[in-house]
Amino acid sequence: MNSLLSKKSLLKSKSFGFTIVELIIVVGIISIFSGLMLPSFLNWIRTEQVNSYTRELREYFRVVRLDARRWGSICNVNTNSISYNSVPNDKNYYGYDVSCSGQSRTINSLAPAINNSIFQVTNLDFRITPNGRISSDGSVVIVIGSRYFNSGAKLLNCLVIKSPTGHIVKGKFIDKEWISGQMPVSQIDQNNILTPNKCEAS
Repeated sequence: MNSLLSKKSLLKSKSFGFTIVELIIVVGIISIFSGLMLPSFLNWIRTEQVNSYTRELREYFRVVRLDARRWGSICNVNTNSISYNSVPNDKNYYGYDVSCSGQSRTINSLAPAINNSIFQVTNLDFRITPNGRISSDGSVVIVIGSRYFNSGAKLLNCLVIKSPTGHIVKGKFIDKEWISGQMPVSQIDQNNILTPNKCEAS
């Protein structure tokens, strides 16, 4: 009986917990897994930012065409030049300035905002006619990519707005050699790099 009581009191006097060595091992394992998962997580975020802006831009140009037809307006679509890393966090910067004649007044407010995490390059400015067709020297090509293209997910989306029908095709841009480390947030292609045949439909 005495031996049973002494065993119980011995168990009660012992404190159960983790030693400092065990805690260090657990923290080390968590740090290793976090280090392995963080780049993949960042690449996923950057890819989703590019895909999201591409979807919004495609829908926006569809709305502009519908608005031009609705009001019988002529809409001029001009690319805003925005230099590298120069967009503040106020969500009031847009890659395009759209001005429509007639009664359309709110079309610019529907444009997707652009930020420093992505870049866009357009081959030319264009006009949308009152019947929703595209008036330009050829098809409009827009390439959207991540600012971190050279150190992260190698993703280049593209939109081709067919002239004169206005039909929009989404795809992946296959020429990647021209991407630099400090791409302007928004610009016009001055070197004739953006051609419709380099945009593979997806």
